[in-house]
Amino acid sequence: MAAQAQQGEGAAPSGGSIRPRIAISQGWTDNLRLSETNRDAALITTVSPGISIVRNTGALRGSLDYSLNGIAYLKTNYGSQLQNSLTANGQAEIIPRTFFVEAQASIGQQNASAFGLQAAPTLGSQGSVAALDNPNRRETGTLTVSPLLHGQLGGLASMDLRGNFSITEVRGSSLGDSRGRGGSLRIAQLNAGVLGWYLLASTQQVSSVGAASNRNSSAVAGLNYRPNLDWVFSANGGQERNDYLSGGGSAQSGFTGGVTAEWTPTPRTRVNGNWQSHNYGNSYGLSFEHRMRNSVWRVSDSRSVMLGNTGATGGVRTNYDLFFQLYASLEPDPVKRDALVRADLQALGLSPDAPAATGFLSTGPSQLRTQMLSFTLQGVRSNVTATVSRSITSRLGDNLNQGDLANNASIEQRSYALTGSYQLTPVTGLSLTASRQESVGDASRRAQLTSLICSLNSRLGSRLSLLLGARHSRFVGVTPYSENAAYATLTQQF
Repeated sequence: MAAQAQQGEGAAPSGGSIRPRIAISQGWTDNLRLSETNRDAALITTVSPGISIVRNTGALRGSLDYSLNGIAYLKTNYGSQLQNSLTANGQAEIIPRTFFVEAQASIGQQNASAFGLQAAPTLGSQGSVAALDNPNRRETGTLTVSPLLHGQLGGLASMDLRGNFSITEVRGSSLGDSRGRGGSLRIAQLNAGVLGWYLLASTQQVSSVGAASNRNSSAVAGLNYRPNLDWVFSANGGQERNDYLSGGGSAQSGFTGGVTAEWTPTPRTRVNGNWQSHNYGNSYGLSFEHRMRNSVWRVSDSRSVMLGNTGATGGVRTNYDLFFQLYASLEPDPVKRDALVRADLQALGLSPDAPAATGFLSTGPSQLRTQMLSFTLQGVRSNVTATVSRSITSRLGDNLNQGDLANNASIEQRSYALTGSYQLTPVTGLSLTASRQESVGDASRRAQLTSLICSLNSRLGSRLSLLLGARHSRFVGVTPYSENAAYATLTQQF
């Protein structure tokens, strides 16, 4: 695969690396205000210092990529601004083989409303910048910390005691802010053969600003059955208690039980399915992934409960998220996979944090069904990547959701993206991306953004790269508009 070919060039050395960089971008748009009546053509200058850190060995392992984007405007009275972009994950082994701390963090741009004004980003060699005047855009940050205590009970069973703490902050708005805390205890049979048992107890509470908190607790016993290396089966049953249907009031208790099956006939093929019964509505997941010599194919369909923002947790938001899932079987180690994904995205001329799927800010519990079909075809000098996704977000119970779900019982969002790239020379590549994002709600509420982006990416030296890009966007919704832009980005790595 091209992904494997790029690993030697873009991946970090075995010990890790620290790579500072600075990018300078100059762009032009004919519609800064995203309005058909007040287009306001402007020049946009962006200075983006950043750093990429990767550590593959030792007690502290992880990866971090951060950029601070300073944006200034000419030929307009629109004020300058700062934007942050962060993707980080890490694991610290505090006590060898006993106590660990895992953490993930992200900062990016997200739509406040699925039906509000939407705009395509300006793509750079290391990320994307939301430089247009879009009042529907919010900078959203998340942090999750999960300590884990691992041990044994009398040499008969393993024990994993895990805590889960999370925080989500939305810049300039309380909508979407949340705090989560909980934990789980799993006891499993040691040295299990064909048949093994496990016990699992967990609890999780999420509180949102201006909304009732929600808690879910469960205790189940399960059996794992592995007749051979290709098949794994699991079944569980127990009790569950939650307040998803009562608006944070009295909780309901009931039976929960489910089954899981995974089939891995070859290292290149994986089929996984699961189903779980709940009193608020059953959840399930089905996925198929197959890797051929020059392609990766993935199909998935799932339904689960979201507490708060959609698209921010547990779903695909960006190109990085998409490729990180696609390469899960290719590279199980998350740190090595991070380096592999970033190297491949750079080779394809794709921005890691360019939106690949839509989302919106919300509070309270909702049921989310997500369907996705994606594939990547990789040739000697050309690549094609396509993604089709569909999500339906529905209110749960009588909770007083805020945001779009306050006025819509369900919201359907669809996303289509097709990218083709061609390597003109060993150091220069051309890519073209066509995308459409659609949102449909109750009472015929609708929004649609169509974008066409062309870019030329070239390495001018071992650590210097140039990106030339052009964009055309058309939005149909609350305030329709069309926009054209051109930009150039020079990135120096140190």
